[in-house]
Amino acid sequence: MSPSMSRCLLNLRTLDIENCESMEEVITEEEHQGEEMTNEPLFPLLQTLNLQRLPKLGHFFLTKNALKFPFLIQVIIIRCPEMKTFVQQGVYMGTASLKSVNNDDEVKVVDLNNAMFNSKVSCPNLKTICIAEANSMSALCSHQLPTDYFTNLQTLYVSNCGKLRNLMSPSVAKGLLNLQVLRIINCESMEEVITKGEGIMTLFPRLIDLGLYYLPKLRHFFLTEHALKFPFLRNVKIDDCPIMKMFVQQGVSVSTPRLKCDDGVKVDDLNKWTQQRFNSQEQSEASDDNDA
Repeated sequence: MSPSMSRCLLNLRTLDIENCESMEEVITEEEHQGEEMTNEPLFPLLQTLNLQRLPKLGHFFLTKNALKFPFLIQVIIIRCPEMKTFVQQGVYMGTASLKSVNNDDEVKVVDLNNAMFNSKVSCPNLKTICIAEANSMSALCSHQLPTDYFTNLQTLYVSNCGKLRNLMSPSVAKGLLNLQVLRIINCESMEEVITKGEGIMTLFPRLIDLGLYYLPKLRHFFLTEHALKFPFLRNVKIDDCPIMKMFVQQGVSVSTPRLKCDDGVKVDDLNKWTQQRFNSQEQSEASDDNDA
């Protein structure tokens, strides 16, 4: 639809688009219609957005204006291989044209377009994010997002995003006070979940379920010198992360008072458990080599 049409959908609560092989954008670019978006909210009552199997979709909307989705609760993006940002800011420039850019504002526009969520899009009540097979996405969110950007997020699921090297910065992670489920699956370039930066005393205080699967380059979850505590963490699955030797920096404790292994044994320190698990795997592999 056009921007003018989108402004008329004041009561839209669910937007579901699937299997449209030629769709490049959901809302047409403002300049194409000779229109300028006002400060009126876009889909002010939208609660659920589902975009699946859209092979040519590059973005939801291209605009110069900041957007707010005040009631958006759930975002699902699956099999949209060309999509790297939710709302594209201005005209996108490739790496070649970036070399000749001298305007700081234009450089910032390029930076914004490298993240799925950025500071120009506000979703204050977002509770669920599910992104799978978005192979052009190089960053889930801009590292300059406000700390409280994802404060209501409860479930975060990221799968098969081949260019994703990390999930978020420490400043963004500080704001995920209500995250309960975190699953990262088959992201072949991911090296760490949270980037190295300023220390965090409290990290995901309500996390219950953590799953890390098939991450061949993952070295650690987070490097920090501060002791961490996950008071509600009950389930942890770390599978096929061959070079992960520790959860956080060596020697740092990660308190998990409610966590138990598959065999029912209590895990008081997740970091120590991760290192012991890695050492036992190394010994087992060495033993198998000797037997061979």
